[in-house]
Amino acid sequence: MNLLGLQSSELEAAVRERVAEFDIVHITGVWQPTSVAACRACEAANVPYVISPRGALSPYSFTQKPWKKWPYWWLYERRNCDRAAVIHYTATMEKAEGKRLGLRARQVVIPNAIDLTAWWHDQVAGLAWRESLRALGITESTKVLLYAGRLHHKKGLDLLPEVLAGLTIKNWHLVLVGDDEDGAGAALETALRGEGSRLTRLPATDATGLRAAYAAADLFLLPSRHENFGNVVVEAMACGCPVIISDAVGVADQIQDIPGVTVVPRLPANWIRAIDRQLSDPEKPPREPVVNRFSTERVAELMINAYEMCL
Repeated sequence: MNLLGLQSSELEAAVRERVAEFDIVHITGVWQPTSVAACRACEAANVPYVISPRGALSPYSFTQKPWKKWPYWWLYERRNCDRAAVIHYTATMEKAEGKRLGLRARQVVIPNAIDLTAWWHDQVAGLAWRESLRALGITESTKVLLYAGRLHHKKGLDLLPEVLAGLTIKNWHLVLVGDDEDGAGAALETALRGEGSRLTRLPATDATGLRAAYAAADLFLLPSRHENFGNVVVEAMACGCPVIISDAVGVADQIQDIPGVTVVPRLPANWIRAIDRQLSDPEKPPREPVVNRFSTERVAELMINAYEMCL
């Protein structure tokens, strides 16, 4: 096992052999020997390269195994980033977090691309999804609060017990869709034991299942402590589901002007007011701004512009 990450001598050899065939190289991810090898190959062949760290340079990331990451940063990744033609961030929050590292490379902010052909308001599937949960007490009048994604401490779900207990609207049901990675789901279930049967945990599902859940839900919640971007938020919006997210979610500043979107700090009182307001006077996000900002076509256009800047 390689303690520093993924490594493939065959892949590294192929990059060194063929890199000169290309005008530009895009390297996604850091902390891997394979990406270091790709950067060195680009340097040797004088081929410009773009790095997309995908949140891996955030302060939160550096708190995970810091004894390994800080030496690796100074030995390898600092040079990789400084010599990049462009560093690509997916959100202004990610770019701001990177400032503390004092990187010299040019930087651009381009959001993640979302394949919107998979995400749309499927009313029939949504009704069927709610009907499938009728035995759990979900009726037409029940306000379904949805979370989708891995169940992990980072997602901030431990904020919800106090928030849900303070809601004015009492006919709610919380549905968690995703696998429990570190016991966060089980802990939330224990904390909500006094709420009876108003919590349902479902396993991770495919796009078809998620699309039905988004269409059925009255509100999508993401109270993350740190989220580099937040693809699930855009997916939910594309399916017409209102969202409430913390201000630690990277995509927040790119969507906070869209109707049906609420961005609030991770404070229980703020979340109680936001959920009560949305459930009392619901407002669904329109699809047009989602398409204009996050479709694969739009993001590809922005990325092409970044490549042309490198060249």
